[in-house]
Formats: sequence, C-alpha cells, structure tokens
Amino acid sequence: MIKGFEKKPAEFVSQVKAAADGGDIAGLVEKARTGNDAVSAFAAVFLAVEQGLGLTPFDSQVTAGAFLEDENAVELATGEGKTIAAVFAAFYSVVCKGEHVHVLTFNDYLANRDREWMKPAYDLLGLSTACITGKSSHDERKAAYRADVVYTTVRESGFDFLRDFLVFSPDDAVGRGLSDTHAIVDEADSLLIDEARIPLIAAGVMDVESDGELPEVFEFAKTLAEGDYETDEGTNSAYLTHDGEEKAEKHFGIENIYDEENNGLLARLNDSLSALHVLTEDKDYIVCDGQICIIDTFTGRTAENRCFPGLLQSAVELKHGLNVSERGVIMGSIPIQFFLRQYGRVSGMTGTAVSAADEFDELYGLVVKHVEPNTPSQRKDLPMAVYYDEDSKLAAVVREVKAAHEKDQPVLIGTADIAQSEKLSALLNEAGIAHNVLNAKNDEAEAEIVKSAGMPGAVTVSTNMAGRGVDIKLGGADEKRRDEAVKAGGLYAIGTFLAESARINDQLRGRAARQGDPGQSRLFVSLDEKIMTIHHLKRLIPSHKYPEQTADEITDKTVVKEVARIQKISQGKTLDERVRLLKFTMIGEKHRDLIFSTRRKYITGEKKPTIWQDNFPLLYGEAVSKYGEEAVEARQLEYAAAMINTRWSGYLEFAAWLRESIHLAAIGGENPAEEYNIRCESFYEVMSDDLISDMGKGLEILVNDGIDALKVPKPKRIYTYLLEDTGDELERRSLAEALSGDIDYDEYGEYYDEYRPSYEEKPRKTDDGQSGKEKKGFFAKLFGKKG
Repeated sequence: MIKGFEKKPAEFVSQVKAAADGGDIAGLVEKARTGNDAVSAFAAVFLAVEQGLGLTPFDSQVTAGAFLEDENAVELATGEGKTIAAVFAAFYSVVCKGEHVHVLTFNDYLANRDREWMKPAYDLLGLSTACITGKSSHDERKAAYRADVVYTTVRESGFDFLRDFLVFSPDDAVGRGLSDTHAIVDEADSLLIDEARIPLIAAGVMDVESDGELPEVFEFAKTLAEGDYETDEGTNSAYLTHDGEEKAEKHFGIENIYDEENNGLLARLNDSLSALHVLTEDKDYIVCDGQICIIDTFTGRTAENRCFPGLLQSAVELKHGLNVSERGVIMGSIPIQFFLRQYGRVSGMTGTAVSAADEFDELYGLVVKHVEPNTPSQRKDLPMAVYYDEDSKLAAVVREVKAAHEKDQPVLIGTADIAQSEKLSALLNEAGIAHNVLNAKNDEAEAEIVKSAGMPGAVTVSTNMAGRGVDIKLGGADEKRRDEAVKAGGLYAIGTFLAESARINDQLRGRAARQGDPGQSRLFVSLDEKIMTIHHLKRLIPSHKYPEQTADEITDKTVVKEVARIQKISQGKTLDERVRLLKFTMIGEKHRDLIFSTRRKYITGEKKPTIWQDNFPLLYGEAVSKYGEEAVEARQLEYAAAMINTRWSGYLEFAAWLRESIHLAAIGGENPAEEYNIRCESFYEVMSDDLISDMGKGLEILVNDGIDALKVPKPKRIYTYLLEDTGDELERRSLAEALSGDIDYDEYGEYYDEYRPSYEEKPRKTDDGQSGKEKKGFFAKLFGKKG
C-alpha cells in the first residue's frame, strides 16, 4: 500500500497534481526510481497521460490507480476510465517495486485496443509495452513477455503457462515466470469470480483411440421414456430412476449399475441424458458451421474454444448428428482461479465489485474499494416490476418500450438468452416497433449495432453481450444527435430476467447514464423464471399471499420482497458452491504444482533428473560405459519429461473419471470430498512409483537395443481450449435423495431462515474498513499468502 494514501486519499491526489503542475516527466520518473516516491510516480503518469493522450486524468482515476497498486478489487463506474487508472498502478509497480505487469482484459479486442491507446503515455514514461492475442506467434509471445507491461487475456497467459509445461527445451518456452509479476485484472468480477473455476486445457494429439462405447450408450439413452430418468434444474444434470436403472442393467447385461466397475457406463449414461434432456439449443449452445458453440452464461457470446466437460461435448455432437470432434489427450489443466495464484500479486477493477465483496474476500482475500465517480450518476433506477409469468412480463416490456419509443428515447433491452431475445423481437415486430437484435447468432454485427444503440428512438434487444466492455454513446458513435437523445431522457436499460447475481443485472444498468448523462433502468421479472424454481420461491411466500394468475403487475410487498431475496439466496449459495468445489480440486492443484515445478526444473537445468542413477545404478553404469555420460544424461532428461507428461495425463483422466462418480460415495455414508482427496492422493503415490518403473523399462531398452531405440513419445501437436466446468457432477444427489425427492435444506439454512441475517447482512470488509472482522480469504488460509 502506498504510504499515507488510504488515510488521506484526497491529500495524496492533491500532492500528485501539484507535483505534476510544477514538474517534468523525466525528472519525476528519475525521482520515482531513485527515491521510491509514489507521488512522483503518479505525477509522472499524470503528465504522460496529458501529453501523450491529450486527456487530463480525473481525481477518481488517480485514486483508483493507488488502490490498484495494493491487492484490492476497485469499483469504478462505467465510463470513468479504468483503462487510464491501470496505467498509474502499472508504472508504480514497474518503477518502484521492480515488478513486471500483466493487464488482463476481457477479450483480445480490448487487450489490443487498450495497449495501443495507452502506448503513447508508456513511451513518455520509458516503459516497454506489448500485447498478446490469440493470433500472436510463438516468437511474438516470447518477446512480449519480456516487456515491462503486457496487455493480454487471462486465457492467453494461462495457455502459455500450460504450453510451457510441455516443452522439451527452455528455448521453446515463451514465459519468464510469474512470481515477480503484478496482474491487474480488468472486469475483475467476471474473471476472478464468474469464470474463476473454468479450467484452461492444453491437449496433445497422441496415437490414441476415441471413446468407442459412447455412441452405443447414447443410442440406448434415446430409447428411455420420461419415467426412466429425471432432470435436476439445480445442478443441470440428469439421472436414472429405478425403472431406468433396471432397463440399463438389462440392456447392458449387468447386475448393478452402481457397482464401481460400471462407473464408466454410468458416467456415459448421465452425459447422454444431460445432452438429450438438460442442455438446450439456443440457450446453452448453438450449432454453428457444423460445430457446437457454447454460449457463455455471463456474456451471452459464444465462448471461443470452450468445450463441455468429459464426454458431454461428444454426446451433444451425437445429438445433432455431427462428427465427434478430436480433443486429444489432456496433458495440462488449471482452473483460472488457480492460475491467477501463480502471479506474485493480483488486483482488480470493475464497475460492479461491492455486490461481490464477500466473494472477493472469501476466495482471494481482496478488499473491495469503491471510488466515487468524477461526475455523479444521473441514472434513475425504477422499482423492479414483478409479473406472474413470462408472457405477461414480456407483454409489459413491450408496452414500456413503446412508451419510450414514442418519445424517441433510446432503449437497450437485456434478455436472458437467445430464445428470449427472439421471442421478444417477434412481439416488438407485432407492435410495429423497429429494432435491432444482438445475440450469439449475429455477434459479428455487434460493433455496428452498438454504435447506433444510443441514437434517438433506437431499440436494441440483446443478450448479455451488451453487458461488459460496451460503451453506448448518446446520439450515436459520433454523438451528433446527442442533444435529441438527452432531451428524450437518455438511454433506458431494461432487464427481462433476474440473474443469479445482482452484478449481472447491474452491468446492464451501468450501460445507461454514463459520465453524468441522463438515463434510467428497470428490471422486469416473473414468478416462473428458473431461478425462482431452483430456490423455491413458493416456500418463501405464505400460501395465502401467493398470487393467482394475472396479466397485471404484482405489487404485493411480501411477494416483491421475497422475489428480491431470491437473488441474495442465489448469490449466497453460489459462493458456497465455489468454496465446496475448491475442496474437491485443492488436492489436484497441490499435485499439479509439484509436477509442474519438478518438470520445469529439469528442463531449465535447475535440477538434473537422477532417476536412473538412484533406482537402477547397475544398468545406468552399463549405459554410461556404452554411450557416454553426456548422451545418457541427455536422453534421461528427455525421456523423464515425456514420462511425466504421460503419467500426469493419466492422473487428469483418473481425476475426471472420479469426479463423475464420487457423488455415489454418499450412498455408503462417506464424505465425497474427503473420499475424492484420499483417492487422488493414493493415485498420485502409485503414479510416482509407476513413473520410476517407466523410466526403468526405458533404461533397459536403451542398454539392450541402443540409445536410438529408446523412442521419446511426444504429441504431434498441442492445442488449447476451455472446459465448461460447473462442478455439477460433484453436487448430484445421492441415490436415496434422488428416489425420495428430498432436499437437504440444512446446508443452506442460513439463506432461508428469516430469523438469521440475510446474505447481504453478513459482516464483510469493504472500503470503509469498519464493517465486520477482516478475513484472510480461502486461498490465503490454505497457502499462507497475505490476504
């Protein structure tokens, strides 16, 4: 933390502006370097932004930059200039702390845009900058990582981390390590929370066969009737009923489908049923150019290079008669949240952080800091409108849009998914309201649609695509008709669903009334939304208060209050689910760190493999006498690296299989999380012994058949993708629960019990530093890192 800043932030900002007013960039940079002086560092950036970009930084940007220098999650409103705020923190980290900096943006476009936009300021400050996108070559990446400040995405940085694990020579690695690097994460709530558990995958195409059993299992699953399976909206999964179990056992000639030897079959059946009856086209994915393209829940965009986990992706492809895609053998995997822990320091910025304060604290030990905007917001947030069902809700939205459209007010409508956006579009057409539709099916038109979304009278129907990284200017991109749009009331942002997190709805609201513009927002919800069913709205509302079907707005205070509480319940449960998932994955992360560290030390020469010498001294001596120590050592290094890859790939395959079946441990009265960790630990220990055995067999080949006879298995090619990992398979109900339909409310009782504090009232530490006891965060407790 910058000394003295947090106690008197306004005074620090004044000192920075005074230093900038009477100084020059070169002198201030030198003073910052030699004296570790924060005021001089920030003053130098202040001048560089003025001279290089032609902009005068806001006080809020200086304040946000100072908060970003420490391990905080900074909330700065949309349009307030987070991009410039990051430059202050980046320069201080490089010059005063001797760190490298990665600014991790939401997508490749923003990484390139922000780097090019900020480059003149960095040039004046004497810092080197670079940008890495999905199109960057190996040599471009290697050069970029040597720059002082790198703009990229978390997925590109993470993929490079995994690819570097698989190299056989230090010259082939592109990264330079992350322990001395400060990661500044843009849209921090999305990357650190929403996408945190999505695993980054590096797969190698080896000489392996695809799963030959799935097509037969899938065809059988198609024959099952409704009474043979059930679906669970809460976990987005499907499972066999008693009738279905009997049919499966008869068809496949087995006695008990829940026997351990049938776990693979059960996993294939579950994935097939989920593909057929849980995942929905135009909601969870679209079929595009003969491929399954997953729709990101939080952005509404198709998620590039993302696959459903396990065999679920293949099952969905079979569902649509597509060729089963080749994904190779997974050779490296790391969830985004664990990858970010590889950095020496992490801080983040977003327009919606306060509502996620508990998650930032519990998962990362980051304290939320709210920064007041330079220009106070003029947005009017109208009360939530509650309707009985989807049809009456959308009819009300059309009436609201029509009223705004008649006075030429621009309207942005955020819908839940493609299906809802198209349904609403049809209703607007019936009402004679001209509009544009923006969803994952036409995302190539995003730029043009967004440019015109602020025009007077414009109506834009969008999925969450318009939620992040989108700047809608009143009067159009050139703002020529700004006065007309302002006179009409500014942008009206309308939401048509209650999201599982308030942040998702808040992101849409944030599109309206940027930088002091006028604007308004309103959320329309209905009692039949999925979130209401999952979290049992009917149990929260007294039966005599639950409304009868009506097309009118429901204004009963009890109903409206409980509908609003559903979102808080969802947020609380989601946080618990993330923490619970961590309990399953922690053991794998420990093993990965050990494996990655050992292999990296071998490749860089920091440590030499001595497996042959330590375990097979006689054979090793014979090999050295035949071929010389240098040649034998070189082959041992290469072969050890390959065997580590092979065995680690087997570990990942085992862990994936175990995740599919470990929920059944509850039937035997065992704790699934504990049992999962025990089995992974046992497998790892056996794997270590198997690795030594593999090396011994290789040494025998070398001695008996010649050094060139020992072939080193390497992947023909390596490619990367992301898994759509929800952890649902870890939460499937036990057999007894599935048959009885009972749900354990004790686990989440605190969110339902009206006599306990509701989720938003739980003590947490935010920017005032007063509310509640400071916590260290889940990761900090485990790793001993500062929270």
